[in-house]
Amino acid sequence: MGYGVAKIIYNAHIITMNTQLDIIPNGSILIEDGQIKAITSGVLQASNAELIDAKGMFVMPGFINTHTHAPMSMLKGYADDLPLHAWLSEHIFPAEAKMVTPENVKIATRLALIEMIQSGTTCFNDMYFFENIIAQEAKQAGIRGRFSDSIIDFPTASFKTVDEGFTLCEEFINEWKGDSIIHPSVCVHSPYTCSKTSLQRAKQLADKHNTILHTHLAETQKEVEDIKKQTGLPPAEYLHSIGLLDSNLIAAHCVWLTPHEIELFAATSSSIAHCPKSNLKLASGIAPIDNYINAGITLGIGTDGSASNNTLNMVEEIRFSALLAKVVDHNPEAVNARNVLQMATINGAKALSLDHITGSLEVGKSADLIFIDTHAANMTPIYNEYSALAYTMNSTNIRSSMVNGEWIMKDRIVCHINEEESIEQMQELAARIKKTKS
Repeated sequence: MGYGVAKIIYNAHIITMNTQLDIIPNGSILIEDGQIKAITSGVLQASNAELIDAKGMFVMPGFINTHTHAPMSMLKGYADDLPLHAWLSEHIFPAEAKMVTPENVKIATRLALIEMIQSGTTCFNDMYFFENIIAQEAKQAGIRGRFSDSIIDFPTASFKTVDEGFTLCEEFINEWKGDSIIHPSVCVHSPYTCSKTSLQRAKQLADKHNTILHTHLAETQKEVEDIKKQTGLPPAEYLHSIGLLDSNLIAAHCVWLTPHEIELFAATSSSIAHCPKSNLKLASGIAPIDNYINAGITLGIGTDGSASNNTLNMVEEIRFSALLAKVVDHNPEAVNARNVLQMATINGAKALSLDHITGSLEVGKSADLIFIDTHAANMTPIYNEYSALAYTMNSTNIRSSMVNGEWIMKDRIVCHINEEESIEQMQELAARIKKTKS
């Protein structure tokens, strides 16, 4: 996807999400070669530029979904109202063994990308199988992401042995390294599905290629109890003892960290992907994220897969993140609106080691941004921009979005995926899945 002509966005109410949290009313943004070249109040000039009038719009960084499994959209609603381990072992893993094929992953990924783009996501961190197909679909859609097949100690749709999994992972990294929007990573499923050898090998591979290591951690009390029985340590302490807690680690969920484990996360600059709705739906618990923020841990927000959520809507996750933090601490001041918007943008980018590219609107960064229509009943009145975004916005207020300065959605139409065709293909796939279930 090549770069088009320069673009000037004007009449914009710019929410930069930079370090100073600058807000620029009636501002302009100059985009050239996919990058932000200038941001200012007033009007910018450039010859032969495409002019984009953002009157009545907030323009801000797109949301960063720091943990998901995009193709699980094919299993949305497949096995609801169950605890995590029964949900996984008795329903999801068997269904995946039957239905996770390259063609089905392609169909499910397209549907997931439509949902993510329409709710403001411009970057996502994916862990699943056949990730090369997922990356290809993301590239075609124009959305940024981190991707890796999930290393796990039993045969999967992608590989039959752990050695094959690691070979596949490294081949994927070598194929996509240096791409403008596809950023390869290393994923190891969890300490309860992977041996110490697999966990450490994944860490070594991530370090070798200077990329992030993505895993699940401390999601349920059962996981904590099982890992303590196996290793004598709770999950995060165990990972620290074998060298995995580090600045390139992003751990999803982290609902049940001990005070000492919180200190270890902070001391090692490890990051957390908070998945509030999935944690609620599986009754895993409510992560005390205000404690994590106060400890200095970098937190992003993730949707998890839509089989356990059942949406990929970051607008909902933002609101749930703020509200649940207040309830769990009985403190209305916990995780304020600015905190939660930082989690969804710049801190998510930091957690994925992409903050030099995306996560805020600043000169030199990629033009990954969304347009939010404030001229709507639910957005009126606005006394505080962050409050409006965290507590009143819904996904239909997000009208358009760009990645690398190129449109991926314009006036609510996803630009590079046929939505109607994707829905029809998913309906056909769901009918086949339903037959295997019965």
